[in-house]
Amino acid sequence: MMILNRNIFIIISLSVLLFSCNETAASKIKTDVKSSRQAQPSYAEITFDKIFHDFGYVNEGVIAKTIFSFTNTGENDLYIVDAVGSCGCTVPKYPKNIPIKPGENGEIEVNFDTNGRPNLQQKMIKVSANTPDGGQLLRIQAFVEPKNN
Repeated sequence: MMILNRNIFIIISLSVLLFSCNETAASKIKTDVKSSRQAQPSYAEITFDKIFHDFGYVNEGVIAKTIFSFTNTGENDLYIVDAVGSCGCTVPKYPKNIPIKPGENGEIEVNFDTNGRPNLQQKMIKVSANTPDGGQLLRIQAFVEPKNN
């Protein structure tokens, strides 16, 4: 009788073990997809109202100003780490390392000093941020009318 009880216990134990480990391939794939989505970090997204501004004709010696407005269209806080003009004549002002919540707006003011820069001028501003592509390039241009000497 003891041997029979032991055999029944072993059969039941093996059955439970066999059925509990029977995971289908489809359920394994679904689990893997879920976990890979959770493992991927959510980034901030920066969406500008414009990425190019043409000042048109300006007189040499003028400091031309424009504003690039943006929105954080991502899921996490946006941080602008840096914004640098392609030369010393192009100076951006921006919210450095200030968290911009999803859905919130901000702006980057760009000042372009036309002194000593006659004729067609094209400049870039590299904005570095915690976005998937690392930021955005903004462009400005102006035709600077030379001073009459």
